[in-house]
Amino acid sequence: MKQLVEVDGKRIQLSNLDKLIWPIPALTKADLIQYFTSIGPVALKYWSGRPLTLTRYPDGVHNHGFYQKNCPAYAPAWVDRISVVTDTKTIEYIICNDLATLVWLGNQAVIEIHPATYCINDPNRPSFAIIDLDPAAPSGFDEARRVAAIIRNVLAELGLRGYPKTSGATGIHIYIPLLPKYSFEQSCWLVEFIGRLLVRLEPQLVTNERLVKKRRGVYIDHLQNLPGKTIVGVYSPRPLPHAPVSTAISWDELDYIRPEDFTITTVPQRIKAVGDLFEPVLTDQQSIDQILEFYRG
Repeated sequence: MKQLVEVDGKRIQLSNLDKLIWPIPALTKADLIQYFTSIGPVALKYWSGRPLTLTRYPDGVHNHGFYQKNCPAYAPAWVDRISVVTDTKTIEYIICNDLATLVWLGNQAVIEIHPATYCINDPNRPSFAIIDLDPAAPSGFDEARRVAAIIRNVLAELGLRGYPKTSGATGIHIYIPLLPKYSFEQSCWLVEFIGRLLVRLEPQLVTNERLVKKRRGVYIDHLQNLPGKTIVGVYSPRPLPHAPVSTAISWDELDYIRPEDFTITTVPQRIKAVGDLFEPVLTDQQSIDQILEFYRG
């Protein structure tokens, strides 16, 4: 099945629209593109202007997918991109600045979108620090929500505000928006410091053990704040059964929601009903000067 569409004046040849992407429930590439079209105006606020790491599943999530960083040579000329030079190579990242690019990505069977923590106009300053709560089995979402509630209180004691979202799996991500003046090292230290506090407060529930086989409870992964690291973006789908979506939630909802409540079929209506709960991440830029001075010396 093919279809030629025009989005914002750009023509896109959609193909294999009946390709099964999620077998449980049966959702096709057309459903994925429809989801991106529905949430694009909101999601692009968080995805645009940032280098993207993508995961693609051209044969569906029940088959192998792959990460993609480099923009493919066959991408339309109107797809924005930026070259990032590292010590060993140059990567030409896609920058998704418009709905046409997002639809094109959907046609490439891109499911996960991982935006960089920095904007391309300020590559040395992260926009936020991210507290990544990753439960190690047999712990799961219930343990992650308990830790998140404790972190909310810790942040309040530090004079900070965090904004939670589900990971789309069993984890929770808490974003702390920052003034554009801090280094990656400082944002990483902040999350490491919070993690150490949590381990002291709840040693049976929280861990900072890096070796997966030794972890027990909920791992606080401060290393996600290092340069080059990414985390699945808010409103991005996940390649898991039932097509879950990493979704912004309120702190009050944390008491009763489940990750499976938020899917590509439910999130567009949720945004219409409750709005974009993640919007303060764009505006509530906070200082950590006093924390750095007092605790780090």
